[in-house]
Amino acid sequence: MEGFVQSKQMLPPAVAAAYPPAHIRTRRYFLIALLAATGVPIAFFILLAPSLETVPAIVGMKALFLFLGTAHVPATLYFYTDKEFSKIIRNHRARYIYVPLFLTVATGLLFATLSLSGQAFLLLVYWGWQAFHYGRQNIGIYSFASIAETGKSPHAAERLAIDLGTVLGIAGTFKVLAVSVSPDYLRSTIDLFYQAGYLTFFGVLGFSIIVYLKFFRDTTVFKTVFYFASVLFFYPIFISTSMNVGFFTYAMAHGLQYLVFMAIVSANGGAETARGNKVSYRNLVILSLLVLIVGFAFWRVGDLRQMPILSSNRAYAFLADFLFGAVLGATMSHFVVDASAWKLRMAPQRAYISKRFDFIFNKNRDAAGEA
Repeated sequence: MEGFVQSKQMLPPAVAAAYPPAHIRTRRYFLIALLAATGVPIAFFILLAPSLETVPAIVGMKALFLFLGTAHVPATLYFYTDKEFSKIIRNHRARYIYVPLFLTVATGLLFATLSLSGQAFLLLVYWGWQAFHYGRQNIGIYSFASIAETGKSPHAAERLAIDLGTVLGIAGTFKVLAVSVSPDYLRSTIDLFYQAGYLTFFGVLGFSIIVYLKFFRDTTVFKTVFYFASVLFFYPIFISTSMNVGFFTYAMAHGLQYLVFMAIVSANGGAETARGNKVSYRNLVILSLLVLIVGFAFWRVGDLRQMPILSSNRAYAFLADFLFGAVLGATMSHFVVDASAWKLRMAPQRAYISKRFDFIFNKNRDAAGEA
């Protein structure tokens, strides 16, 4: 880095500005990757998937998005393979071991033993929690973007605007996902929530614009894009209630965003980086295997419930329902683990994440790069 700084000082100012320090370039690439992870699946499922459903290339691309959107959940298992993170796990066994095991097994057993009506209520809880989890990730992403661009955390009012968008997302999610499985007496309530969310959305948008203008001096182009992308994250629900537009858009964006984060976490740690290597390829291989192998099991587990043998073999039907419910429970465990693993208010997590995202949190390097 010192050599780069010295050589940069000998360049004309315009040329030097075009070649910022490596950590600043990494920061930009990270933000661009997050924007692509957000925008590409949303654009795909709004513009291409609905009208070109039978085109082989579109079918293949859709399958890839659906796989990655599901397979991002097992990426959380990487934390359990990381020696540095294992210290946090040992100090919080209930959060990272006992609760996830209980949720996985208990949800599997519940789903296998409940009636269709009971399964529907379990799915309603799951889908509501899932949308809330998406919203929390939006807060996290905007926080990273804000710190990367300005060195400051988001204002409370900005977080409130994003949270309000999440509340509307939860209301709309039930309309898209739950109507087909919900008891008849709940459908009018689900419709009411959806209509209320649609009308309230314009108020939330207005509030978010007021907040944006209030703190306009603290913003940048990147920060502006991330702010409104977070506020409007669930808006496709109110464009269409089809699965392509009303759910796959933001659900796949969420999954790809998470994979970008976990790629940084894995690539930026371990023995290889401790020895001075820029990237830990060993950790990236571990993360990739978890996503590909465990992710494939998560992606296809629902197929077991569609097999003809279910109608004649009760034991098989029980097992298929248990495995499907266990995946739901494992996904909820992912919600629980992530809520703690990325909590920067807690010193061990803050130290771990700050190290892996040194190019964002180490502002001393910015000063050195400008010297």
